Amino acid sequence: MKILVVDPQPDSRDALRRAFSGEGDQIRGVATLPEGSRQLAELHPDAIVVALDFAEEEVYGFFDEALRLDPRCALYALADSARLEDGVRAMVRGAHDFLWRPVSPGRVALLRSRLGARRERERWLEEMSVRLARAEIATSLAGHSESWKAALAAIEREAAADAAVLITGEAGTEKEAAARAVHRLSRRGSEPFWTLRAGQAPPDGAGGTLFVTGIARAELRVQKDLLSEIERPSGRRLLLSTDQDPLQALEAGRLMPELAEALQGHVVHLPPLRERGEDVELLARRFLQELDGTLTFDAEAMDALLAHTWPGNVEELRDAVRRAASLADGPAIGATVVTSVLGRPPASRRLRRKKAPVVRVAVGDSLANVERRLILNTLKFARGNKKKTAELLKLSLKTIYNKIKEYGLEH
Repeated sequence: MKILVVDPQPDSRDALRRAFSGEGDQIRGVATLPEGSRQLAELHPDAIVVALDFAEEEVYGFFDEALRLDPRCALYALADSARLEDGVRAMVRGAHDFLWRPVSPGRVALLRSRLGARRERERWLEEMSVRLARAEIATSLAGHSESWKAALAAIEREAAADAAVLITGEAGTEKEAAARAVHRLSRRGSEPFWTLRAGQAPPDGAGGTLFVTGIARAELRVQKDLLSEIERPSGRRLLLSTDQDPLQALEAGRLMPELAEALQGHVVHLPPLRERGEDVELLARRFLQELDGTLTFDAEAMDALLAHTWPGNVEELRDAVRRAASLADGPAIGATVVTSVLGRPPASRRLRRKKAPVVRVAVGDSLANVERRLILNTLKFARGNKKKTAELLKLSLKTIYNKIKEYGLEH
């Protein structure tokens, strides 16, 4: 456990440090409230003991600061035994309990035991909350493709980091759902979650997670404000998103270099649907099941869905399934309905009409280089559709994924 003691009297400060100390504990004692404020951000204490020797409003201002940074932190007031009413008043203003001078090891042991039991309950509740969140995410962010698994792993990683995060991906890749997943899996999962467009005024209050969209389109003033909050945490977590490539936005001057640098190393990228292979089928069937459990897609309809390039990504697919379900005249939705919904011939037919590029082989080329160029050109011809690439090359989809990874062809 990490405990901070803020007490100007060295004797009682040392007595508290000795009384609270246990195996594996980290105890720090400081003499002033400004020193205590510096320790809040560095130590992230589980419990704080604050002497009431300081000016009353300064003490309560310190209480507010500590709870802003961590609402779960346990606050204890330290009063002189002749003024126990000060300890009671401190509890009215936010302290969980109080101690008195001279320090009683028995009283400290009791509070420490209660704090340990409280932390155990909190850990159990957090574990249950994370399990529930993972079950919800399995539905809201479904997918089994390798690129999607990488995105889910990044979400898990950033949920534990508690730092500001940049979520990137084309329009329709469900960046808000990813932001909610980061929030739900984090220690703030039970706190509020707000979504704002860049430039909108944030809500009052502390704690929780603030998700700000479209940062690469925000004014410089707004980006500076976001950078200031990252550099001086306010007690809530910032998640930012953009549907523009961050490097391109930087080069075009739409994204502040300082803001990009502050977010470096904490990025979740959501791949476009055209790079997620069989996830299209999984999502289409799931969306249809949610709309009407009696409907299905026949094989040709599913082929048409798999062949489409989905410029609108998951949102476009969800809308297409909704419209196809509304046009269905039987239990099986056919390719004709899907084609009419997409508003164009199935991409597979366009591919058949399109002249295939030629891959030239020179004497001396290595087999690996020839294979790499053949897969790359076929992938381009299939507009990134890995299933179609596998079909054209007469290879399994798993082999295609392995070769793309081996040759670094993912983009």
